[in-house]
Amino acid sequence: MENHQSTMWTVSEDSHHILHTRLENLWSFLQSKSDLINAHLVDFFTEDTWDRLVPKDLQDELLSLSDPDLSSLPSSTTLQRKRSQATETEDDKEEHKNTLLLNESTDLDSSIGNAKATENFCGKCECEKSQSSLEEFRKEAQQFVLSNSGICASLDEVWRTLGVDSKSKDEDKRRFVKEHMCVKKSHEVEVLSGVVAKLCQVCHVDQVVDIGSGKGYLSECLYLQHGLTVLGVDASDSNTHGAKKRSKLLERQWTALVNRPRTSANKECINDSEPIREVVEKNSESEVAGKESCSTEHIGDATQQEVSRETTTQKQTRCSKSKDRVSSKQGSFTPTTAYINPDTDLADLVGVSNSDETLADLRLLLTGLHTCGDLSPTMLRLFVTCPQAAVLCSVGCCYNLLTEVEKPGAIDEKCGFPLSQLLQTKSVHLGRTARMLSCQAVERISREGRLPAMSLFYRAVLQVIVRDKFGHVDNNKTVGKVAAKSKGFVDYVRRALRRLQLEHAHLSDEEINRYFEQYQGKLRHLHAFIQLRACLAPCIEAFILLDRLCFLHEQTGVSHAALVHVFDPVISPRCFALVAIKNDCNIVTSQENV
Repeated sequence: MENHQSTMWTVSEDSHHILHTRLENLWSFLQSKSDLINAHLVDFFTEDTWDRLVPKDLQDELLSLSDPDLSSLPSSTTLQRKRSQATETEDDKEEHKNTLLLNESTDLDSSIGNAKATENFCGKCECEKSQSSLEEFRKEAQQFVLSNSGICASLDEVWRTLGVDSKSKDEDKRRFVKEHMCVKKSHEVEVLSGVVAKLCQVCHVDQVVDIGSGKGYLSECLYLQHGLTVLGVDASDSNTHGAKKRSKLLERQWTALVNRPRTSANKECINDSEPIREVVEKNSESEVAGKESCSTEHIGDATQQEVSRETTTQKQTRCSKSKDRVSSKQGSFTPTTAYINPDTDLADLVGVSNSDETLADLRLLLTGLHTCGDLSPTMLRLFVTCPQAAVLCSVGCCYNLLTEVEKPGAIDEKCGFPLSQLLQTKSVHLGRTARMLSCQAVERISREGRLPAMSLFYRAVLQVIVRDKFGHVDNNKTVGKVAAKSKGFVDYVRRALRRLQLEHAHLSDEEINRYFEQYQGKLRHLHAFIQLRACLAPCIEAFILLDRLCFLHEQTGVSHAALVHVFDPVISPRCFALVAIKNDCNIVTSQENV
């Protein structure tokens, strides 16, 4: 596939065309798979999903896979699958070979651009069978995955275009991150803080605003390790209060952490920091649980006082201010409580006076590590509307919590999806089931070699019991995580029926067990269907993120915008960051890569 990375980084007519074409093709593909995407797993047996949505040839191939091959099916790595034991005739082999050659020589965009041509698996109601093999189904889906799209950039490519050294420094100080966070969080904070610090240096940023800062992990690292001035904004008072207490503890230990002799044994280093880790985690958990509270007014006053100390340097040039701050490691971290919306006055939030001279000088970077649901699109809208917001570095998550425009053709500026004018005019609607699917951690599941949990099978069989014994019940009703507490299927059914407020005294244990035995032989069907459907999860995520990228490319004030692969997807499944820079930063990219 053609590589568009350098083209996509710079906002231009070409970037608009590439994004529009990719989004239109991806939407056609997702529409052609809509039945598969929107299938409810709870209705797998009651609606005969296996036979209704999966063609016979795909059924045979899926059932022939070993457990490791089935578990790795949705991964972006090469499919390792067991070929069907059935003997093909020579004619069949030749026909299959010709089909593969034809598909390989056909341009993706032209072949998928025609919606009729792409409706080859799960179109309207009953499935077409022109999708002849599992490998071709998977190959088609994989071409829309972000990591294979040719649109996303790597960090090295971004730094190369900006003329920035990509090598990490201060190796000793990186121990601060590793010793005070779990593996996942330390990976995310270490990488993203480095990205933000470099962007601050290149774009001469005055202050970082960490939106949805939570316990302050990212903000603390930006302040202590990179010497940046950071305002952490969270809607929760308890999170803010916890971040303030945690900040005091870590700041007190910072000198000892960075000056610890490198000759010390690794075991001693880890043990030395354990008491700190225990205190930090204990306090963080208690405040999030609501055991401590902090007045919004009090925090606001503290924020105003703290940020005002930084304003004395704002009359200097942006370049010298940025270099002084980053190099001298002078910074601050101020947690505050505020509800963010597209109209939030960031200048007021950071405590800068409203004089024209001061506002003109202020340059902010907006960042967020796994901003949840609608907070990500809200952050993008704020970046566009706020004059002081010059740089964006955002990693979103929880697509299932996004709000969508419900009425076809309607435009709602508050909804989280879609953002781009292109998709708004097309009346695009994914639905909650599709958005839930997009959240799957396919690379992690594949690496761990896990098949879907038994609780999904329990729930699907429960739905049969509910249908047979109680009539139709809404499949959107949830029973919660009762499987984890259950001693077996019978116990699960009784707990679940209580949750559904259904009387179950007339059901004997023997009768419940008969249902389990009746469907146990179809457990493999459910596992295979879930894994096949999971192949489409990265495509839906790509659609959501490309919509956001398209939104940024539609803005006249944005000069650069890209999706950047920042995290290891096995460690952190939501691994793409949106990075954008406005025109007034006057960024000049390397001609070698533009």
